[in-house]
Amino acid sequence: MKPLCIIPARGGSKRFPRKNVALLAGKPLIAYAIDAARESGVFDQVCVSSEDEEILKIASEFGADARKRDSKLSSDTAQMKHVCAAVLEEYQKQGKDYDAFALLPPTNPMRTAEDVKEAYNIFTSNECNFVMSVIRHGDPPQRAVWVKNGFVEPYFGLKHMKPAQELDDVFHDDGSIIFAKTVAFTEEGDFYGTKVLPYFIPRERSVDIDYPEDLQLAEFLLSR
Repeated sequence: MKPLCIIPARGGSKRFPRKNVALLAGKPLIAYAIDAARESGVFDQVCVSSEDEEILKIASEFGADARKRDSKLSSDTAQMKHVCAAVLEEYQKQGKDYDAFALLPPTNPMRTAEDVKEAYNIFTSNECNFVMSVIRHGDPPQRAVWVKNGFVEPYFGLKHMKPAQELDDVFHDDGSIIFAKTVAFTEEGDFYGTKVLPYFIPRERSVDIDYPEDLQLAEFLLSR
């Protein structure tokens, strides 16, 4: 069986109210995730999990399986791993026991169907439990400073305050794509488990919408 795609999209957002239904080039933000998932052709089902009726309606219109989420999983402290576990359990009760699934947050509209396919190819062609999209840190985090007792000090110590080319390359997950084997995810309870392989997503397609100005950046990139 092909994997399940889970798109978690709650209605509340303090930093950017109603961002999952905000229009980007005339299309609701959540629609970009649904379209990328469906156009990739790698999924048995594309599921949108939300407590919000407007989001669920839009999800259905764009061809997703819209599923009402428990309000307890829609708070500011709710984590995506708990949402995914609940969705997997719900499908299992209905007779669909998925061996693998993907998490595609709706706030990464520049991710493409090709990105999804390439990440899935890594997932199926290697001995791994997870695949996670990552990008290189723009500035070496080893050179971070903090303000302690009113004074600026190197956070990791003076030994790391050296030219960037002398420091190890460090990456961070960009939030666009995660593939997971269900057994590994269930046993380990997180996406940062064992045997996590990277998918190096191009920086120009790594835009996470947290604030209205992020949406403006995405609109500019799409226009190009």
